[in-house]
Amino acid sequence: MKILRLVSLLSLLALMLTVFFPGAALAQDETSAESIALTTEYPKLDAIATGSFDFTVQLSYTGQTDRVFDLNVTVPTGWDTTITPQYDTKLISSLTMEKSTSIPTTKGIEVNATPPSYPPADPGDYAITLKASSGNISGQIELTARITAKYALDATPSNQTYNTDAKAGKDNTFSVTVTNTGTAPIDTIAFSSDKPTGWEITFTPEKIELLNIYDPKAIDVNIKPPSDTVAGDYVITLQISGKQAYATAMDIRVTVKTPTIWGWVGLGIIAIVVVGLILIFMRFGRR
Repeated sequence: MKILRLVSLLSLLALMLTVFFPGAALAQDETSAESIALTTEYPKLDAIATGSFDFTVQLSYTGQTDRVFDLNVTVPTGWDTTITPQYDTKLISSLTMEKSTSIPTTKGIEVNATPPSYPPADPGDYAITLKASSGNISGQIELTARITAKYALDATPSNQTYNTDAKAGKDNTFSVTVTNTGTAPIDTIAFSSDKPTGWEITFTPEKIELLNIYDPKAIDVNIKPPSDTVAGDYVITLQISGKQAYATAMDIRVTVKTPTIWGWVGLGIIAIVVVGLILIFMRFGRR
């Protein structure tokens, strides 16, 4: 009986509070009903290390008063971030959400995250957290930026000149610089060439086992035309390819010159002819 009387007394007190102080009970219910929710259709985005990530996030607010929500983004060290309203370019760090008790107030924002350009971020998944808070009300969402590898190989003459001279029958060195311009290492880089018949083209080193980014390597290309090559211009094509990427083929113009000894022989023949002509003129001139 005592328990029943106590329950009845508490029920009566609750009813009296509702009748005489309705505002207090209503405020309590209203406060507990306030909430902010963050959602996105695409929580994980892919891009190469030199790209950027643009996440679209919707904020949905339910509450009895207008609120200003502070926006904060947590990203890996070295990353840059900006927040803009959806379909706008203004940079913002907070957002006003109007009151709503039935259908939540919803607004969209764009979160841009850019990884560091140098050194570029390694391929993998990177966590990004967006938090919206106002007083004791807060919500957050976890986003993922997935960096994929970019493979690119570049090869150019070390002196930036696509032509060279060569002596027939002799070794002639031409230097090429190979650079990894991607975002991940490239391995097993080999060299080959298209050349005139009988020519010898060799590379030192013969191959590169592993080439890291921003670590260019110089390759010596030895060009040896046959000893009986006629003087003139010839074209050789150099190909450089790795397991993950290959460089654009390089055409090199090679100007072959006759050996020096043949030059002297030619000058000697000319001298003999000239002397012979002089002697002839002198002999017939006396007559």
